[in-house]
Amino acid sequence: MSGTNNQFLLRREAREEHIIDILAACCRRLHLEPPLVPETNGSAIGQVSGADHWTGAGLRWNLQRRLLCLALVALCAATPVSSQQPAASTPATIEPQATTAKPALEREFLEHCAFVCVDIQPGLRKHLSEAEVPKPWRQAGFTAADVNAATDYAFDVAYPNARVVADACRSLRLPMVFVHWGCLFRDGMDLDPEIRKTLQGEHGTNYEAWGHCTLDSNCRPADVLRVRPGEYVLPKTGQDAFNSSNLGFVLTNLDVHNIVFVGGHTEACLGKTARAARQRGYRTLCVVDATFNARESSRRKGIEQAPFDYVLTTAQFLKLAKDATEAAARQGVR
Repeated sequence: MSGTNNQFLLRREAREEHIIDILAACCRRLHLEPPLVPETNGSAIGQVSGADHWTGAGLRWNLQRRLLCLALVALCAATPVSSQQPAASTPATIEPQATTAKPALEREFLEHCAFVCVDIQPGLRKHLSEAEVPKPWRQAGFTAADVNAATDYAFDVAYPNARVVADACRSLRLPMVFVHWGCLFRDGMDLDPEIRKTLQGEHGTNYEAWGHCTLDSNCRPADVLRVRPGEYVLPKTGQDAFNSSNLGFVLTNLDVHNIVFVGGHTEACLGKTARAARQRGYRTLCVVDATFNARESSRRKGIEQAPFDYVLTTAQFLKLAKDATEAAARQGVR
């Protein structure tokens, strides 16, 4: 039993010594003087024998260690925990300053680059009641308030910013690509089977209500984008535009290596298309306040999960475009 007790004490002392080392490091970072630990009969710290553990110097050493442990607990309790708290919500019209991934974004990104807009199509601003939220969305935890906030953000922020970004890219003479929903057949037989199954579950064979056919007036880019002759408009039949349209062919023929993305949904078509682009070797940039989602609460989550190589606000992208234009002017390139 004596040997077992000694092993228990040694293991406990080893754990406590580790805690003491952590406390000392914390004290040094905070420019505090760590408590002094008395030596016992010239022995090194942690070498108090089992027999002396509860008497004389051993008792004082044992008490010292426990006080150090208590100090460590107090120090941890006083450490700010803001990084563990959820971020406060921000108004829909204000985006936090976005940061770029490494390596640092340079204006050279805009060389061999194309603008790609995903699923900004004509539509009316409509607020839903809880009963009007599509059943698959309700089953996924969507609420009417969240969906309506997403609608407001799209109309008030994302669509206008997408137009601003599009015009900036036009001024840089980038290829302009607009991808939208558009199956060729009225019954949707060329749609992604999962999408078709969902639409059929919601609307049955009322194909007019599906709204995904190129024969429908709204199967095109929204007027706010002001698509011009010579710009590329591609219908797609699934969420990943690379798998469900000729987007890959177009970008390859244009010798595109980098893509500026706007549009939505960040957790569906935009996110999946951007993810596929990176898998194919493209570098991707997202203009965060020119994106939208089915629900506003997870819009930025979709951007993070894509993920993009770079994420900028509209203001940051405009500065990048301006820098590139000025650099080209200095070099005499028109």
